[in-house]
Amino acid sequence: MNHLDFQYFTPIISNIFRYFVIGGIAFLVFYKLFPEKFASNKIQSRLAKQKDFIREILYSVQSSIVIGLIIALFIFTPLKDYSVIYQNFSEHRFLWIPISLILALIMHDTYFYWMHRIVHHPKLYKTIHLIHHKSINPSPWTSLSFHFLEAITEALVVPLIICVIPMHPIALIVYGMLAFFMNVYGHLGYEIAPKWFRNSFLFQIMNTSTYHNLHHSRFKGNYGLYFRIWDRLLNTENPNYVKEYDVIQKRRFGTHAPNSFTLKSNFLLLLTFVVSFMMISAKVPEGIEGKWLDDKGVGIIKIYEKDSLYFGQLIGAVNEEEKKIHEYR
Repeated sequence: MNHLDFQYFTPIISNIFRYFVIGGIAFLVFYKLFPEKFASNKIQSRLAKQKDFIREILYSVQSSIVIGLIIALFIFTPLKDYSVIYQNFSEHRFLWIPISLILALIMHDTYFYWMHRIVHHPKLYKTIHLIHHKSINPSPWTSLSFHFLEAITEALVVPLIICVIPMHPIALIVYGMLAFFMNVYGHLGYEIAPKWFRNSFLFQIMNTSTYHNLHHSRFKGNYGLYFRIWDRLLNTENPNYVKEYDVIQKRRFGTHAPNSFTLKSNFLLLLTFVVSFMMISAKVPEGIEGKWLDDKGVGIIKIYEKDSLYFGQLIGAVNEEEKKIHEYR
């Protein structure tokens, strides 16, 4: 097998490696080494069984292979020509990397919300999504435990993102890691959000482990992946979420101050942040100023580069007296 053949397997290998390392460490810490220490963090009092962990691992390995194959198709075959991945940092300002990352997470969350609601349709739930919901009390091993067909739908968001959002490979790697970290956190079975999170605007827009755990224990509602936005806008959020979150956090930290933020105010804050970030990172012409001397006078010209092309812009002129000085020199 030559190098070109092996590269098709790298997304599969990296997916499986990431699953066992990140998911395995989380499982080891919370379920094997320190379950007593984190007892107050436990979301459900019941415990998953060994057979559940085995089932989840087997399906997750299958999903890792499916997701890896689809990623390989859009990175290592002629299909890559449809992507807008860029290699040269000069094509976008460096700040575009975090902005593209945020946009990818927003697009993924939107895609996941609607895909998730579709597979909850009665005709699809028993055929496809039930595999994932056999994990009533999820663990880190649940993160990729999908039916074969659902694994395909989960993976299709990647080609969608790389064909719409210009992303540097660094941003793609960070996105992949963040997405999986959030996935493991959502299925952790323990709430580990810090105390300050409850009274921050992030609580109003971000998911927590408690949030997704309710979806597994109640089977509907809380369809979002990273954010609460779609669930709150479309009234699909579990009405007991905040109450149950507060019960767990009170068990961990004691009383807390009430949250005074609203969805509307935080949506505006988020929108302002994204717009400001994009304005700051927008690529503006940069160049040098110089003077152009011809028989009609002296013009002040600014030379700048844009989209790998060079342009000249007349930004001023000097008078006849100054022209003679320049001629003398």
